[in-house]
Amino acid sequence: MPVSRSVPDSAVRAIVIDGHAATPPLLRMLAAHASERGVQAVVVGNEHDAHRAARLGVPVRAAVAPPMGAPILARAALRRAFGPAVRGAAVAAVGPRAFDAVRIVGARPVAPGEELPAPIPVEARPTRERLRVDWGIPDDGLACLLVASPPGCADARVALDIVGRAAVLGRPMTLIAHPGSRHAERAQAWSGVAGGAWRMVPDARAEDPELLVAGLDAALVMDARVPMDQDSRTPGPLHAAFAALGRASLRPILRGDAVGARLLARAGVPLVVAEGTAAAEALSGAAGMRTFDPRRPNLGALALHAIVAGVPA
Repeated sequence: MPVSRSVPDSAVRAIVIDGHAATPPLLRMLAAHASERGVQAVVVGNEHDAHRAARLGVPVRAAVAPPMGAPILARAALRRAFGPAVRGAAVAAVGPRAFDAVRIVGARPVAPGEELPAPIPVEARPTRERLRVDWGIPDDGLACLLVASPPGCADARVALDIVGRAAVLGRPMTLIAHPGSRHAERAQAWSGVAGGAWRMVPDARAEDPELLVAGLDAALVMDARVPMDQDSRTPGPLHAAFAALGRASLRPILRGDAVGARLLARAGVPLVVAEGTAAAEALSGAAGMRTFDPRRPNLGALALHAIVAGVPA
């Protein structure tokens, strides 16, 4: 069943949210989206995922925690959660398991994408001094945030490699990354091997990047996917079925969205963005942004060094 992007907002009957893919800014955007259209949400995840969504304003109708995390194994529970009225109707889906769930109940998945309203800027933010103390950054050091929305879609080890190369070209640099980023523990273990010139500091607030704006000198936007020609090919039915089962993993490789990058761009944080990401497309041509090929980390390091040094693009 194809994904529809041209369905009128008034035709959308519900929202389904993949708990793996929902960050606080995205949930605030979905809360406004649901309020404007008078619809409720079904969360594919556990009670914690549902409570977090509700706490941020999403009108949660139900939560379904599929066995092994696979929606295809929770067909009956999903049908009860949605009810019979959604069959054949359009349902806004956020995250890969959400798309699987919508198809399983016989509805048509709609990708809300950039149509979602940007959330109101976060006002209660820590000061630069407080953040730099929390991160242990010296006066001559630089702070770079790994922007990954959701956090698990980016590899902290790859990001630290880019930051380390940039640090060699200039001043000491610290990568701030969510502890849920891929290979975050391994990246943290590598911190300080160059005498403190580059390191990684985990910070759970990274999933809500506006909270960290005051302490940042730059942000690195990337995800775990590398752009390949075969990404544009339409998968066959058998491949799609196995992909749905594969998303049962607790640590799926997700394609990141542009939410975090959009919020940081709005706040004026200089961005270095990997090509092939949702952010590269959404922010194409934005002021204060440089792009690089993620298969060539040296280019990412050069772009990061240039942007913190104030070199004109």
